[in-house]
Amino acid sequence: MFKGIKINSVSAREFIFFLLLTTVVAALIKMSKSYNTVYDVALEITEVPLDRTVQTINPSQIEINAQGSGFSLVSNALDAPILKVPFVELNRVADKTFEYSITDNVVKVRNSINGDLTILSMTPSKIAIEIDSVSSKKIPVQPKVSLSYSTGFGSKGELEVEPDSITIVGPSFALNEIEFIETVSKKITEINSAVSSEVDLVTNEIDGDVKLSSSKVQITQNVAKFTEGKIQVPITILNDTDGRVKILPKTAEIIYKVELEDFDSISSSDFVVTCNYSEASESNSYLPLTISRQPEKVNSARLINKQVKFIVVN
Repeated sequence: MFKGIKINSVSAREFIFFLLLTTVVAALIKMSKSYNTVYDVALEITEVPLDRTVQTINPSQIEINAQGSGFSLVSNALDAPILKVPFVELNRVADKTFEYSITDNVVKVRNSINGDLTILSMTPSKIAIEIDSVSSKKIPVQPKVSLSYSTGFGSKGELEVEPDSITIVGPSFALNEIEFIETVSKKITEINSAVSSEVDLVTNEIDGDVKLSSSKVQITQNVAKFTEGKIQVPITILNDTDGRVKILPKTAEIIYKVELEDFDSISSSDFVVTCNYSEASESNSYLPLTISRQPEKVNSARLINKQVKFIVVN
């Protein structure tokens, strides 16, 4: 039935173009017209001191009756208006009660709305805010940091955490449940130079009403190049009042790790190795050995043989 009908492709494209053009023009004309609308602007108190917390905002929103173009309506629909008010701009009414005057801050409230609008009315004229004092306490930071070193390197001193404790502020019942705070897990490998890294604290399990003086810490670990040494140290017998206990051998060999620059300063007199005769038993002819003293410069030390044979001479 439609066999004889032909559609010119050029005419079809022109038709579609003019259809789209007229649609866009109609939309622009409609958007340019003025409309009356009501906006609800949320109030947010910012820069609240650490030892205070916002309990209530009544009402929590400002109702604004405004007149503006359709463009302004779209802009505010995409970005919900929020009025951020610093704590210092509130008026104190009583010990815990503050007020924010909408009447005295019309320009600031107006600027919280996007676009060219004419404000017809704003309600309420004042907003009441209750801000209460809160408890605070100091808790230690526990680092969950794993450090592994390249061959020949090791830690010099203890891992430093700055700050090593933080202040938390909030309702007493919430603070009572918090004894410490951990860092997120961090693993650093193949270390051959000093470590300095910023690490976040684990805060997602802390009550939302609790504020923290810091949300991250700085960890620092000094690193040094180490070398191993071996040394023979005389064994001292404890609790042998009569001097009848004889041991074999009379010296113990220690393997120790020390910073390369301190290697030449280590001597056998810096170590004390002991065995305790009071630990002897008839069923065992050996006494355990202990490194009772070692130099502060030594990073680690261990005995080659951990026990010594003994006999009692009558």
